[in-house]
Amino acid sequence: MDEIDRKLIMALQEDGKKTLQELSELVGRPKTTIATRIKKLEIDGVIIGYKAVVNPFALGYRLLSFVLVSVRRGTAPRESKPLQVEVAEKVLTECKGEGGLPYVEEAYVVTGPYDLLFKVWSRDVKQLSNFLVAYLASDPNIQRTETMIVLEIVDDWRRRVMPPATPG
Repeated sequence: MDEIDRKLIMALQEDGKKTLQELSELVGRPKTTIATRIKKLEIDGVIIGYKAVVNPFALGYRLLSFVLVSVRRGTAPRESKPLQVEVAEKVLTECKGEGGLPYVEEAYVVTGPYDLLFKVWSRDVKQLSNFLVAYLASDPNIQRTETMIVLEIVDDWRRRVMPPATPG
C-alpha cells in the first residue's frame, strides 16, 4: 500500500460517493488508474463495502448501551466454533430491532472476566430491560451480564476516518 492508496482510502471514508474524477484530481492520477487501484483494494479486503451511514437516533433508537456477557464454560453443541462465537452469532441474528428486541450493532469476543461485548441500540429502557431480563437471562449458556448505559456519545465510528497504518 503506497501513499496513493492511503489517500484513496481516506477520501472514500470521508465520502464514499466521490466520483472517479474527484478521486483522480485528488491524487493526480488518471481515472483508469484510480479505478484499478480501488478494485484491488476491494479484492484485497481493504475496502469491504459501501453503504449509507445512518444516525441511529433518527431511526428511533434513543438508548445506547454496552453489555458484557459471561458465557458458561464448555464447547458449542456443534463443536465447530467456540461457544462464545455461537452465542454472539445467535444474538446478532435474533436482535435486529424487531419483535420487541433491540438492535445489536456489534459483538466481540473479549478477554477479562467477561467473554462477550455487545453494542446495543434500544428504543427505550423497557426494550433494554426486556433484552437483559427476558432474552439474555433465558439463554442457558449465559451466566451473567453487566450493562453500561451511554450518557453521552463523544465520538463514534460514524464520524471518524481510520488512517491506514504506516510501516515502521
